[in-house]
Amino acid sequence: MVKRSVGRKREIVMVAAGLAVAVVGVFAMADTETNDGEGDGLSGKPSGPYFNPQLRHWADGMCESRASLRALRADSLKQADRLRGKAGEPASEQASGSVASSYLLSASKALDSISRNFGAVDSLTRIPDTERLRAAYVREIDRVRPQVAELSDADGLARLSARERIGRAERVTSLVAAIKEPSPSWDDLVQTDELFESAANSPGCVAIRQAERERSAPTPTPLPAADGASVAACADGACEVRVTTPATRIKVRDLTLEVDRNDTKVTVRHSYPSGGAVRVNLSDEGARGTFGRGGGTTVTVELKGINKGNAVLGISSSS
Repeated sequence: MVKRSVGRKREIVMVAAGLAVAVVGVFAMADTETNDGEGDGLSGKPSGPYFNPQLRHWADGMCESRASLRALRADSLKQADRLRGKAGEPASEQASGSVASSYLLSASKALDSISRNFGAVDSLTRIPDTERLRAAYVREIDRVRPQVAELSDADGLARLSARERIGRAERVTSLVAAIKEPSPSWDDLVQTDELFESAANSPGCVAIRQAERERSAPTPTPLPAADGASVAACADGACEVRVTTPATRIKVRDLTLEVDRNDTKVTVRHSYPSGGAVRVNLSDEGARGTFGRGGGTTVTVELKGINKGNAVLGISSSS
């Protein structure tokens, strides 16, 4: 049975077993063990290790389709800014016309694909809100899709000037921006309905959110270093270098340092020819480690700065 919120009431809904779900997947989800206890398992709250796979597959398909729509909207905004920035510059109008043609064709194909993906998600028809949400997305996308297809017709574009193609692309960016979220939206339902709250935490939905966060994370600002990223500058025994790779070797006079870097610390290791090694972890700015051989070269490594993707090391030596 399914407990679904309806205002302040609870409606008990019987769900037929064996619903087939066709989802065009870009995320390969591992099978998750489910509870084989009493009932059909389609509860608003997860039961056992996870909840009914029917809900999981529906949620994964919806999250994937919604992510594709968000990606198209983001790309359309970017292209709109790009076209506006170049349209007033005569020298770049031809290049802008090429950008407009590429965007028009890709946007039309993307809308067709997104519509098919939403349509391929078999709704849990005994739970009306799931079907209303899916159908609302399809209707809204299909509302603008014929206009986008007409504006993006490849044969028609070939006969247009660059200025005309730019105008069509600007029109399509406006149509994509005008695609409305259903009401109540997915986010509204996640906040008010236990079933949707569970659906939002399906493996596919979680993976999509994580991927979107990673893509939207700001690019790390390179930390300044006197010798840039050239570790070869350390060969003479004195340098200030920026390390960006997870693992690298730095030659300092007659010593070789093995440097491992992550976003929070740097590990520097030196192995001796006779066996054994010294390893130092540097995680705070100003932290230092010293390496050397008796009667030979002594090398000091100082962590001068670290952030996501970068670490700056100051290296000095003495005999």
